[in-house]
Amino acid sequence: MKRKSNLDEIQEQALLHVEHNGCWIAFWGLLAAMAIQIIAFQDNDFRMLAGEWIVFMVLAVYLAVGCVRRGIWDRHIPMNTKTNLIVSAIAALAFGAFTALTVFRNYGKPAGTVAAALISALTVFVLCFIALMFAMKSTEKRKKQLEKEPSDAGEM
Repeated sequence: MKRKSNLDEIQEQALLHVEHNGCWIAFWGLLAAMAIQIIAFQDNDFRMLAGEWIVFMVLAVYLAVGCVRRGIWDRHIPMNTKTNLIVSAIAALAFGAFTALTVFRNYGKPAGTVAAALISALTVFVLCFIALMFAMKSTEKRKKQLEKEPSDAGEM
């Protein structure tokens, strides 16, 4: 049973905006908290991060699947291969830097640090690009399906 809302349309939009911002603050906050914990603490025991990791992954999968199911890519970023290459490169650079920090902190060997950072950055670039291309194709397909479906908005 759906309960009656006490909000008018403007308040409803304002609440959706607040919830939207809260979701993204939680998403990026969890990622930052996990990164800081991994870099700052010597004993990188995964059990220490398990709770945050589970919440982060559930949120990430929910957002990704929810957007693809609705045929939504992004409000500002175009859905194309160039964008996927740029986003993959940014993710690879960020993860490469993160890897360099943690490896150098743990082992203190510059050559090994560079090798680990390059290998991890390349791996993240390839995996991220593949995932984004798959998501893009799935979103395009779903968007076309939704556009073909008749609209029930004006019918009673």
